Amino acid sequence: RTRTVPGSVCMPSIVFTSDEHSGVLRLWWPGDELLCRCVQVLSDMTILQRRIPPSFRDPASAPLRKLSVDLIKTYKHINEVYYTKKKRRAQQVPPEDSSTKKERKIYNDGFDDDNYDYIVKNGEKWLDRYEIDSLIGKGSFGQVVKAYDHHEQEWVAIKIIKNKKAFLNQAQIELRLLELMNKHDTEMKYYIVHLKRHFMFRNHLCLVFELLSYNLYDLLRNTNFRGVSLNLTRKFAQQLCTALLFLATPELSIIHCDLKPENILLCNPKRSAIKIVDFGSSCQLGQRIYQYIQSRFYRSPEVLLGMPYDLAIDMWSLGCILVEMHTGEPLFSGSNEVDQMNKIVEVLGVPPSHMLDAAPKARKYFDKLSDGLWTVKKNKDVKKEYKPPTGGPGGRRAGEPGHAPCDYLKFKDLILRMLDYDPKSRITPFYALQHNFFKKTTDEGTNTSSSTSTSPAMDHSHSTSTTSSVSSSGKAALQGRGRVTTRTTWSNTRVKARTRTSWSSTT
Repeated sequence: RTRTVPGSVCMPSIVFTSDEHSGVLRLWWPGDELLCRCVQVLSDMTILQRRIPPSFRDPASAPLRKLSVDLIKTYKHINEVYYTKKKRRAQQVPPEDSSTKKERKIYNDGFDDDNYDYIVKNGEKWLDRYEIDSLIGKGSFGQVVKAYDHHEQEWVAIKIIKNKKAFLNQAQIELRLLELMNKHDTEMKYYIVHLKRHFMFRNHLCLVFELLSYNLYDLLRNTNFRGVSLNLTRKFAQQLCTALLFLATPELSIIHCDLKPENILLCNPKRSAIKIVDFGSSCQLGQRIYQYIQSRFYRSPEVLLGMPYDLAIDMWSLGCILVEMHTGEPLFSGSNEVDQMNKIVEVLGVPPSHMLDAAPKARKYFDKLSDGLWTVKKNKDVKKEYKPPTGGPGGRRAGEPGHAPCDYLKFKDLILRMLDYDPKSRITPFYALQHNFFKKTTDEGTNTSSSTSTSPAMDHSHSTSTTSSVSSSGKAALQGRGRVTTRTTWSNTRVKARTRTSWSSTT
C-alpha cells in the first residue's frame, strides 16, 4: 500500500510504502536522497526496538550485562533451571529399582556382569554342595570365593574363571598343569597348592582348592614393611627352593612365570608352612606362549632383554622375594621396565657382554661403545635416592640371635647366586638346598632347617645346566662381583604402591 503525505515549500511530499506481508515501512522522500536515507535508518531502528522483548530493554537484564558483569549470576540461574527441570522429570517418571539397573548390565542369562565375571551372591548354593560364603579375591582371570563344601564338611576356595574364551583357554592350561602336579605330589608335601576338583557352573570353569591363609605380602604389611627375621626367611627359602626343585623334575619342567609374595600363601596364620598358588601364567619348558611375563619387581634380566627363558627365571624371582621378606621392601622396585633394569644395574652392575650382544632388546636399556663394551643409557627422569640400610649386619636387627655377620654372609652369598645375570650359571634349586645358609652346624644354634630335601627331584640325575651352577664359571662370576660386596643394603628405594591380588582367606 502507498500513502502520500502532502508537502510544502520547505518539505516536499513524503511517500510511505508498506509491505503487506512483512509489515516493513518504507519511505521515499523526493528531492533529498541523503535525508531520505537517514529517515529510513531511524525508521528501521524503531521497528527493531519494537521487536525487542520488554525485559531486554531494561539495562539490568540486557544480554550484554548478563554475559559480562553478571556472568556468575547467569551460570547460577542456568543451574537452577537445569536442576529444577531434572527434578520435575524425576517426579513424573517412576523411580528405577536396583534390580532393573542390574538387568541392564548383566549377561549370560543374568548370571554375569559386563566384565564376564559371575555375579557372586553370598549364601548361594552350587550343585547342591558348595555354599558361597564371601568373595575373597579378584583378578584379571576372574574371582575367588570362600565356600563350604557340605559333602566333605570343609571350607574351600573356588576360583571362578571369566566367561570368555581367552580366559577359559588359559585356565585349561592351568588345570592341566595342576592335575599333573597333583599326580606327582599325592602326599601334598612339596609346597604346591592342592587342586581338589573342578567343574563347569553356568558357563564358568570353577577350580576348587584347599583354603589357605593370607599371603606373604599381607605378612609384610602386618610388620609395617619392616620385614621378618632371618630365621623365618630361611624357613620360607627352604620351602620355596624345594617347591622349585619339584617343578624342575623332568616329568614336570614347569615354569611358574609369576612368583611373587602375593602368590605365596601361609597354610596357617600361626605357622611358617607355605604353598605356591596361581599357576595361571605358568607353562612347561618348550611350550612357552608369552614373552611378557613375571611381575615387574621380580622380572628376570633375560625376560627384560627379550631373550629365551627357562626355569631359571623363577630362581631370580625367588632371590628378589627373599630379600624383600627380610628387609620389608622390594629389592628392585622399578616404575617401568627401563627403570627396573636401571635399579638392577645399580646393585649388580652391567650384564655380561655376551648376554647383551645376543639380546633383542639390549639397546632399550644400554648403549654399545666403540670398544665393544656396553653402558647404561642415561635417564634424566630417574632420580637417585639414598636410603639408610634396614637389613644386614648393621641394620635394625643387629645383635639379635640368628643375625650375626656370618649368617648374613651366607644369606648374601645365596642371594647373589640366585641373582646371577646368566641363567646358565644361576644357581639351581638342587644346589640352592645344599647351600651353607640351610646347613645346621654344631656351633650354630640359629639355623632351624636342615639341608635334606624331600623332593623326588633330588634323586634324579642333573643336566649339564644344573652342574654348571657350581662350576668354575659360576664361581668366577661370583668372585668377579667385588663391586657388589661393599654394599650394606639390599634396597635403595621405598616401598611403592602396588596393585595386589590375593585369593586367600584367614582361617
